[in-house]
Amino acid sequence: MKYQTILLFGAPGSGKGTQGKILGTVPGFHHCACGDVFRALDLQSPLGEAFLKYSSKGELVPDDITIQLWAKQITVVENAGRFKPEIDRLVLDGIPRNLPQAKILCDKLAIERVFHLTCPDRSTLIARLKRRALKDNRLDDANEEVIAHRLKTYEEETKPVLDYYGEKLVTHVDASQSPHHVLRDILNALK
Repeated sequence: MKYQTILLFGAPGSGKGTQGKILGTVPGFHHCACGDVFRALDLQSPLGEAFLKYSSKGELVPDDITIQLWAKQITVVENAGRFKPEIDRLVLDGIPRNLPQAKILCDKLAIERVFHLTCPDRSTLIARLKRRALKDNRLDDANEEVIAHRLKTYEEETKPVLDYYGEKLVTHVDASQSPHHVLRDILNALK
């Protein structure tokens, strides 16, 4: 059985996590943020050390580690009854992060819609990431060099995944709006 899935896509700081958390509170939706899965890792474990090695430089975690952790988390929440794939839409942010991940996941996901949260003003994204670093103690968001690398990685490796899914599935949403306006636009597109 493939999971009915909505993908939240956008550059770091575009609001994917914010929108995912909100949607995850709506009955019939289950939010899974790959970043949250990574941040919940024991950093002393081999997987945690591998994650830290890449994330501290703003680099993507290798595909095999990412998919393995994601699949493990989905199994845990499904077995716990918090995600019921027969009635819930899966809302993903932070995965797939590149074309190989999208291709690996095509056997597991039935993509209903891809929401591309756009924010053309790079300084807005940087300011959001710095605020998040302070608020959530996210070391990966505190360093401007790491932020610049993450934004470049998004443009080069992640953004091309939008072409893989095609314009028919992609809805562009202006993420420079307030969070409630972004949510309104997402919900209106899901009607």
